[in-house]
Amino acid sequence: MGKTTLVYRYITKKFDLTLKRTMGVNLYVKFIDLDGIRTSLQIWDFGGEDTFRFLLPNYAFGSFGGIFMYDISKKESLHHITEWIPLFRSGLSDDKKDIPILLVGGKSDLKDERQCSPEESYGNLDLYNLFDGVECSSKSGENVDIVFEKMLRKIKEYTTT
Repeated sequence: MGKTTLVYRYITKKFDLTLKRTMGVNLYVKFIDLDGIRTSLQIWDFGGEDTFRFLLPNYAFGSFGGIFMYDISKKESLHHITEWIPLFRSGLSDDKKDIPILLVGGKSDLKDERQCSPEESYGNLDLYNLFDGVECSSKSGENVDIVFEKMLRKIKEYTTT
């Protein structure tokens, strides 16, 4: 999918092919200015293997938002999202069951290898109560900042209404 590479690109503005697969959970922190307010963003990066699935509900509990990522060149990765989202929601506190969740199609630089059309990927956002979908490339940097800006703005809207 490229979750770790996406987070690394967002934080460092660099692309690194040597990053290792996430085993369990990694925590990243980035200080940002959003509408003139300085805040810290905590990003929890979960390993995508089934062996780490049991961890997700515990870490979801205090979340204010979620980003779920698939690889546009691997159709099965989009279908796995349908298993991970309910698991994530199962760990949320009762007052946060409707937190914003964004669907991200990674590796958009591999357009010639695309297996998931935008219509197929983003046509059923309502089915899983996702607020939006966006494609990005950690390799080129295309839309990487947009992914996190969309998420942050939606979290701000969610927490102030």
